[in-house]
Amino acid sequence: MRDRTMPTPPVYPPRHLALAIALVLGCADVSMARQSTDDAVAPPSETAPQPQTQPENSTKASSRPPKFTTMEGEWSRHISFSHKGRVAADTQFRNLGQIGAEIEVAGDFHNEGSVGKSVFVDQTGTFSGPGTVNALKVQGQLAVDPERGAPTIKRNLELAPGATLLYGIHPNGGSATIKVGGTAKLGNASLKIVNVPGEYIGTSNHVVIDAKKVDGEFGAIVNELAFMTATADYTAKQVGLTYTRNEVPFEDAATTDNARKFVASIEEPQQVAPPEPTPIVAPAIAQVSAVKPDNHGATHIPTEPPRTINTEAPPNTAINALLGTDMITAANAIDQLSGYHTADLGNATLSSVAPISTGVLSAMDSIQAGNTRGDGQVWVQAIGNSGGLGKPLGGYALKHKTEGLMLGTDWVVSPAWRLGIIGGKTQTRLDSHQFDGRLDSWLVGAYALRQDGPLALRLGAVYGSHDGSTKRHVAFNGFRDRLKGRYDATTQQVFGQVGYNLDIGHFDIEPYVQVGYQRYQRDAYTEKGGDAALQYNGQAQEHYSSDLGLRLARPLVFDRGMRLTPRLDVGWKHLYGNVRGTSHQRLVSGGGTYTIEGVELDRDSILLQAGLDLAVSPRHTFGLSYSGETGKDNRNGALMGQWRMMF
Repeated sequence: MRDRTMPTPPVYPPRHLALAIALVLGCADVSMARQSTDDAVAPPSETAPQPQTQPENSTKASSRPPKFTTMEGEWSRHISFSHKGRVAADTQFRNLGQIGAEIEVAGDFHNEGSVGKSVFVDQTGTFSGPGTVNALKVQGQLAVDPERGAPTIKRNLELAPGATLLYGIHPNGGSATIKVGGTAKLGNASLKIVNVPGEYIGTSNHVVIDAKKVDGEFGAIVNELAFMTATADYTAKQVGLTYTRNEVPFEDAATTDNARKFVASIEEPQQVAPPEPTPIVAPAIAQVSAVKPDNHGATHIPTEPPRTINTEAPPNTAINALLGTDMITAANAIDQLSGYHTADLGNATLSSVAPISTGVLSAMDSIQAGNTRGDGQVWVQAIGNSGGLGKPLGGYALKHKTEGLMLGTDWVVSPAWRLGIIGGKTQTRLDSHQFDGRLDSWLVGAYALRQDGPLALRLGAVYGSHDGSTKRHVAFNGFRDRLKGRYDATTQQVFGQVGYNLDIGHFDIEPYVQVGYQRYQRDAYTEKGGDAALQYNGQAQEHYSSDLGLRLARPLVFDRGMRLTPRLDVGWKHLYGNVRGTSHQRLVSGGGTYTIEGVELDRDSILLQAGLDLAVSPRHTFGLSYSGETGKDNRNGALMGQWRMMF
């Protein structure tokens, strides 16, 4: 008779039943080592990233629970396993849920949830986040700041001698506090102050650790801020941090004369003694293995605005941002705030209009001695000019590029004299490090030519009206400001040249001497923007010049009246007077007036001009030429195309 008794159900280990239930409910993603007699259980494919279990090598060992679960990615559920979890080196793990196991951290572990057991941070690991842990032992780094928050520790916090607490302070005075339900053992670890970038940092007090008991002190306080001093205060239950302005002046970070003049003019806000921090009462923490995450309780923000500044007017945020910088950042910030480019606007403008006088001389040089008694002529020149001031400065040099058109005409007024007038329109772009500028220029002028046989006298004067605009970008330590300015300026150029034509064979050789006067004048203007805006006084500068040169020409006559004339002009130029521009300026929102000096023009430079003139008929001539001026630190070059018609 067949046995009709019910079959005995298979018996599974309790941990396997718990795992199967968790997988069915979608509450866990843990891959277990495959048993020798069972099929492998794969984690759900829809969950990513997944904690992965590292199995034992032998089949016999695989029947035991694995030692570690490798964790990376992001976790937002509840998980509980009997072995340890591990965040491997060079990996990141973010916990948004609840973990009921010990965690070893060799990588980056950001906890916004809860860990029901202890967390061990290796020397290569970093722990952060506002979540809750049962206990925390740190040999690596513990990062705390207002943005990431601070942990709540139910039992003890232990810092090893080689550990580092990275403590960030928000510029508005906010900070985060580590809450410890048991003992906080500091263990001679290092406290490193990390400033959160922003527009303000001032004298203030902060609570770093609030515990049932504080044991020991920090072995070292590392503060990279050049102008602030951090001092740790210890009580039986709290570790405080006092931030105060030290005695290091801004001048120590200035690396140039212009920077030193700027920092000597600014008004630094007066600091007062910081208020005593309000003691934090640590809430009672239940000793349970899993609690809901406490994401907001660990952040300590003063309930009242920190009473750190005692000034009649609101402090300049640009200057306050300097307080939260190190020496390298401060040096760069001071250069940006000083507005040194304005001192070079005069020389850059004069360099941009220099081709105008060269073009006028070229028009007069094109008139042959035998044609000076003819009728008049009209000519048009297209100009493209580029150059730079301060070539050794590299990317910080002020570069300029000009494009324009010039129209002129002249006629005979006597057997020896010709008179002419010109008009022109140019546009110039200025460019440097975090600086842009534009010039819209209108130019008018007059010139005269007297020809007495081989002796020629050439005179000219050009007046320019310039509508200028500037843009500056200031950015450092979280402070950003975009500044715009508009101004009006004028230029005057006067020149005279005497040349003597030596007709040697088929060559026209003309040595010449030239003197000139250049003047620049700019109106006062004020930038629009934030606290980095500057107010500029009017600026005026002038200098004189003398040129010695030799001009060569070789006319080549072709059939049908065509003639090609190559030209070469080589000279030496010397400048007299003050060749360095200056600007008197001040911060709009506070500070005294200071003087900025620009790049010095080269006293001596080489002049070179080469061109071709093609007379296609007795009345029409086309020309193309290049003129350049090169000195030790500055350069300027122009390409000109010309059409001339005799009438």
